[in-house]
Amino acid sequence: MSSKDETSNTILQNVNNYTIKSGSGNIEKRFSPLLRQILAAGVPIISTVGAGFTTGYSAIFLPQLQSNSSFEITPEQGSWIASIAAFAMAPGCLLGGFIMQKYGRKFAHYFLCFPTILGWIAIYLADSLPPILIGRFLTGLATGLLGPPGTVFIGETSEPRYRGFLLATITLSISLGMFLCHVMGTYLYWKSIALISATIFPCLIFIILSVVPESPSWLLTQHRVEDAEKAFRWLRGSSPDAICELEGLIKKHEILKKEEDASNIENDTVARLRVNTQKPEFYKPLGIILLCFFVMQFSGVNSVAFYTISLMKSVTGPGNEYFSMIIIDIVRVIASFLACVLLKMCYRRTLLMISGVGTSLCMTAVAVCMYLNKQSAGSSSILSWLSMVFLIGYICFISCGLFPLPWVLQGEMLQQVTRGFSSGLTSCFNFICFFIVVKTFVQLSGALEPFGVFMVYALIALIGTLVLYLILPETKNRTLQQIEDGFGKH
Repeated sequence: MSSKDETSNTILQNVNNYTIKSGSGNIEKRFSPLLRQILAAGVPIISTVGAGFTTGYSAIFLPQLQSNSSFEITPEQGSWIASIAAFAMAPGCLLGGFIMQKYGRKFAHYFLCFPTILGWIAIYLADSLPPILIGRFLTGLATGLLGPPGTVFIGETSEPRYRGFLLATITLSISLGMFLCHVMGTYLYWKSIALISATIFPCLIFIILSVVPESPSWLLTQHRVEDAEKAFRWLRGSSPDAICELEGLIKKHEILKKEEDASNIENDTVARLRVNTQKPEFYKPLGIILLCFFVMQFSGVNSVAFYTISLMKSVTGPGNEYFSMIIIDIVRVIASFLACVLLKMCYRRTLLMISGVGTSLCMTAVAVCMYLNKQSAGSSSILSWLSMVFLIGYICFISCGLFPLPWVLQGEMLQQVTRGFSSGLTSCFNFICFFIVVKTFVQLSGALEPFGVFMVYALIALIGTLVLYLILPETKNRTLQQIEDGFGKH
């Protein structure tokens, strides 16, 4: 019998002998592997819905503060309230990457609940500007902490045929959180929304985390092979494809362990990191994902999200802004759900090209309509609603490709042994771009007018899409190990 057959039989025997302990046993008996993978994905999904509240909060929070508050804020202070959450996301990503690499994906999700709770309570109790800024910083920090472990946990716990769909639910969850926040903000006071955000999401996260196992890939990096097999069995069952993938993960682990033993760096974290970051499996996907995040952010997706009300006044005129905001949110949620379906059906590169070109064309059309409407002194209702139609088209195109793809690729392409470090870097870079885009939008709009800013976004979307199409490898229906090996071969 070959060594490969012996390895497969050993794994299969360990899998079949495994019995789930405590409360998770009933879940394994009652639910299929797919449903168990969905349950595991529920942890980052619910966390991301909460992050959507952080992202969408300023759109309803600032108008309420300006119209009905015991203290006044200036436009500059308003821009800091909107952008300081994004500013905190970058260091949150670095911290989240370290925590998930050192202590595991589950612990990272437990940890992010605490700044979430503290931040929203600070906002709820605020009666002046400083507590609001502190609260926004903490909720932004929690969103940054979620960046690395969220996509990685889904990528490591789901099988290839469902991975794209489940990873795309991250952006669906952001859109859903923003939509719910905006709807609630239309009818509720900002303090009520803060109290809801401080309680519901952390409680749900704690409940699900008490049931699901740790990521098998992370357990292997800690040399906990038996625990990794048990976790993999809970998540994936014992189908031939699952056993084959588990065998590949364990073999890769054994190869890396031999390399570390030969180099005498097994217990030297810095040396291990230095060796692994010199491999093409690390720097090639890292560069591609960094470019993806840059193009996504500088296509204006979060400028539209953070300044929805003021943008709607520019697009459709005063009096229709809240109604228009709800329409935009509904479209964003529907388009984000459609992205989940498309990522299961379509190739990544095809979806990238369609989304990027469509985003650029629609944003250009919005800019042209807004410019012509300004020239007519805002008297053309046809141009105003044409702007709205093209803006909806922009939301559809960017939500179906450019927005979810960086997160999907982050969950698929990063090297296993440095996934915590590299996902921290990519998420941190994303939120730095996020902060820059949100913080500078008001100043750029004053210098270039909103239509000028939209033209800049359209140009970046088009050029970035063409470059990415040339360098992005196809990852659909490939295992994480196959994707990683592909970067090492060429």
